[in-house]
Amino acid sequence: MAVSQIRRRGFAVVLAAAALLATSCDRPANEGEYPARDVQLIVPYPAGSAIDTTAQALADVINSDGTFGKRIQVVNREGGGGSVGTTATLNAKPDGYTIGLVPDGPLTLLPHAEEVSYDPDAATVLGEVTTSPVMFVVPADSPYRSIDDLVQAAKAKPKTLTMGDGPLNYSIPAKKFEQLTGTQFKHVKFDGDQATVTALLGNNIDVGVMQLAGAVAQLRAGKVRALGIASAEPIDIAKDVPTFTEQDVDLEWEAYNVVIAPPDLPKAIQKKLTDTLTKAVKSDKFTAASRKLGLVVSGQDGATAKSRLTDKSAEAADILKSVG
Repeated sequence: MAVSQIRRRGFAVVLAAAALLATSCDRPANEGEYPARDVQLIVPYPAGSAIDTTAQALADVINSDGTFGKRIQVVNREGGGGSVGTTATLNAKPDGYTIGLVPDGPLTLLPHAEEVSYDPDAATVLGEVTTSPVMFVVPADSPYRSIDDLVQAAKAKPKTLTMGDGPLNYSIPAKKFEQLTGTQFKHVKFDGDQATVTALLGNNIDVGVMQLAGAVAQLRAGKVRALGIASAEPIDIAKDVPTFTEQDVDLEWEAYNVVIAPPDLPKAIQKKLTDTLTKAVKSDKFTAASRKLGLVVSGQDGATAKSRLTDKSAEAADILKSVG
């Protein structure tokens, strides 16, 4: 073979190798080698909050297992009623290195009340981790022993009995309850469960609307009492609390904690994350941590979780419209 031919072939090989190298350099690092670095799990509420504790427990299970390949790092981005952290999650690069564990409020409720800088409908929903049904809670020495007791008292004294709510995940079911029962309460706004519990313990309100997770410690201590829980079925960790439907009030309202990612997340990365999360959520360790917090382990897949979010958002919009 002529020297010129050998040189040409050698040059062609060099060009091919260079092209292959360039292609591999241009290819996103997430193709075929994900995860190549640690993944940030954004929580849109402060450290120490219930959902932060949930995220820490979830990350601990994944990191202890080690099969994911890299670590999950919990990052708190609080503010704006959850919108700051949700914005940071959904507007991140869709490469699998930024995901979020968020309550459903920023996705299903907040967009109906204010302008948000993200599209909740475009979120990639990886799965539903836990749920926390809403409850109506009264002081331990309250004269009201059932939802019917509360309804009859409220009808006898319209706009007199005080109801503590505040966040949309509480004020919306409170309004629906009034619609369903033909009652009117005097509403007292609180920032969250801790403030509501304080008011109940001081007998400063007649009834508080809150999540099971927020009430569970005081319920177990016998300092407050739950009249009803807005779950579809009785909850194992609150066996003694009847549902609203069991008391002839068609109220179901739960807070969903879901793992989300930016839109257009590659399918292979989505599957890797989903498989990892599903395994962690179903673990005994995570179940024990959730029960301690008063949370119900869900494990619903991404499609089911997204459908539930869509349905809740539509119901919230209808209720908000009806109350002006």
